[in-house]
Amino acid sequence: GTGKTSMARLMARLLYRVGVLPKDDLVEVQQDQLVAGYVGQTAAKTQKVIGEAAAGVLFIDEAYRLSQGKNDFGREAIEQLMAAMNEPPGKAPVMIFAGYPTDMQNFMAQNDGLYRRVPYSFDFPNYTCAEIAEILDLMVVQKGFALERKLLA
Repeated sequence: GTGKTSMARLMARLLYRVGVLPKDDLVEVQQDQLVAGYVGQTAAKTQKVIGEAAAGVLFIDEAYRLSQGKNDFGREAIEQLMAAMNEPPGKAPVMIFAGYPTDMQNFMAQNDGLYRRVPYSFDFPNYTCAEIAEILDLMVVQKGFALERKLLA
């Protein structure tokens, strides 16, 4: 992993602390929580999620999947999300779209309005094996244990 969800949580806290958001809540969703299986149901499903996250951050993991379906339900969800982006923070959530770089470029190209509404893009490289070992070691130490050094080499 790259820590996308952890970064989204930090961003929610930061935006709350500097007064952009009234809450530091993070609502994490994927395609299945936004898209319904029948015509006319996706808009309501997406609006419900937007409402749940309105005062905080809506984190859409693997957002590119919204634009990869064989039907237009994902695009309907994208349109609902874009409409909400016109509202100020607090009335609608700050949205973070996450996914693999190439897939996200294709997602953003699905609608010109996305580029205007999503002004920032950040790439997070995957952790190396050494970095994951270091994180594990820190977590183990925080719990009062220790790993043998040869396990971390």
